[in-house]
Amino acid sequence: MFKRFKLLALLMGFAASAVAQPTQQAPLEIGIFPYLSTRALLSTYQPLQQFLEQKLHRRVHLVTAPDMRTFVGRTQEGVYNYVVTAPHFARLAQMESGYRPLLRANRNLAGVLLVRKDSSIRNIEQLRGKIVVTPDSLAIISLLGVELFKRNGLIAGKDVIIQSLPTHSAAVVTLQNGAADAAVVSPTAFLQMTPEQRAGLSVIAQTAEVPHVMFLASAKVNAVDAQAFALLLHQFTEHTDEGKQFIESLGYQGLRAPTEQELRSLDPYLDMLKADLAKAR
Repeated sequence: MFKRFKLLALLMGFAASAVAQPTQQAPLEIGIFPYLSTRALLSTYQPLQQFLEQKLHRRVHLVTAPDMRTFVGRTQEGVYNYVVTAPHFARLAQMESGYRPLLRANRNLAGVLLVRKDSSIRNIEQLRGKIVVTPDSLAIISLLGVELFKRNGLIAGKDVIIQSLPTHSAAVVTLQNGAADAAVVSPTAFLQMTPEQRAGLSVIAQTAEVPHVMFLASAKVNAVDAQAFALLLHQFTEHTDEGKQFIESLGYQGLRAPTEQELRSLDPYLDMLKADLAKAR
């Protein structure tokens, strides 16, 4: 009972701070990493935006960036109050920019290695000297693909040719058209294809699993407000019909706080991420 009253007090305090001097209140910005088009992102997250505006009596702006590299840069600069971002981006933001992880999607994330069924390739070793397409090189799925090849004795850029494309869909289409020998994409991208499209492809391997998408608070957000924000997210996804539909549409299987062990499990990907980010300078 005491815990329930404490949580209620946090929410009331957060809402009170939001409605105080409303004309002077800047909009609450939530940055969402650009894994979809801007229009699709805004449409997907609109129910959350409306819920937060209703509860906080404050404008909530959903913002993104033209590409992942720009989004990571803006996150590292602390531009956003809160972010919804990929797991390795989240860990980088935590370690280098003071962002506080609040919640993560319950479901873990892994990539699948696809080949055409009419191809003679049936295992990873047979991809030596071949072309493999992936989404953006900064995407966690792409890094998981590089790690998968390394574990199987193939060095990306040396033993296997990696070509990064803007999206998962682009990688799949390139494979289907015969311009690549294999593709590493998310299982969601594969499952969202039509049955006819899937029928022409085979999954020959799966990458390691990592935590899925995370919600974080900027270092400029005080701890009480950050905790209250996390509680509002929980209230939305667990106790409203719109929130349940929202979380189901994303395939997240609910939200919960990440453990320290889960956050540390992302550390091996930070060197690869930072090396790739440095290439653009």
